[in-house]
Amino acid sequence: MSVNIFGKTNAGSSQRVISGGVTLSQAINTFLRRDGKNAADANINMDSHNIINVLDPMNAQDAATKNYVDTRAVSKTGDTMTGTLDMNGRAITNLLDPSAAQGAATKSYVDKQDSAQIITLNSYVDTHAVSKSGDTMTGDLNMGGRMVKGLPVHYPPTTYLGSEASSWSQVTQLVNAEVQNAIKITKELITKELITNTPKKSYSGYVPILEENISRTGFVTTASAVTTGNFQAYGAFNSLNADGSNGSWATPAKKGWLQIKCPEAVTIWRVALKARAIDGKNITEWNFSGSNDGKTFEPLLTSTTKLFGSANAPLFFDISTTTAYLYYRLAIQASTGAGDLGVQVMQLYVLST
Repeated sequence: MSVNIFGKTNAGSSQRVISGGVTLSQAINTFLRRDGKNAADANINMDSHNIINVLDPMNAQDAATKNYVDTRAVSKTGDTMTGTLDMNGRAITNLLDPSAAQGAATKSYVDKQDSAQIITLNSYVDTHAVSKSGDTMTGDLNMGGRMVKGLPVHYPPTTYLGSEASSWSQVTQLVNAEVQNAIKITKELITKELITNTPKKSYSGYVPILEENISRTGFVTTASAVTTGNFQAYGAFNSLNADGSNGSWATPAKKGWLQIKCPEAVTIWRVALKARAIDGKNITEWNFSGSNDGKTFEPLLTSTTKLFGSANAPLFFDISTTTAYLYYRLAIQASTGAGDLGVQVMQLYVLST
């Protein structure tokens, strides 16, 4: 619908001629329509007049109302942001140095603060930090489970005063040295203890030369039987007398036993035996035993080694026992030759401490 210069129109005719023959089409091409169905061909000069009652813009090229600008643009007279301001790589220039805690800081302000902070930090570090060139702690240092590395090693520790920290290597060397020294001392003590307490083998006969069956030395000898009074049991322990003068023990049987009771219980490790010095009268089977009551005897050695009457020296037999006995007995189980079988030498060798 077209509008004339007086603001009037004829709605009933779309082809009405106005002012000497101007058609409606010509008016539309010349004037702006109120319904917004045509567009301006050039700038419109408002000649210092306002455009009022405008809606807030919706499109990028729409005119902006004062309200729209006031609520969205930052006022150069001062304003408060309601969201984040992204400078997109641009600078903010001509700022004052900040006076409030949350004021923006200029480069100059920061540089001055950095310089002051460096001076303060240097002073703080000097008075609180540990100098790597050497320092003295004024309080405890808690390592929080961490290690101290690079400690020196001195061995032997001639430079230590007693309060220095030792490296693991140092401690290991010192401990190993002490352990080795302790082992050495322990070995020496054990060796000394063993030497002191380990029984020693005596190579001297324990039984002295006996003068009677019940000797003044404390030994007592007995036998299963004797041929005559010249062949008593103690004769096997008397090397001074000749055979037939109680220098041997003899029995009329082909078997028998010879026994000695010691003054105290002793542990023996060897026994020496020799048959009576008569050729052909040999002991062919025998055993040796010990007892502490004279009734119950423990076997110490059983042998078939022949004890020859013709032998010039006794035979030695090792005994394996750790028990001390009061009685020792030689029992003849078999022999050769006629009667008057006997023993010329029976000697005990003891273990002593």
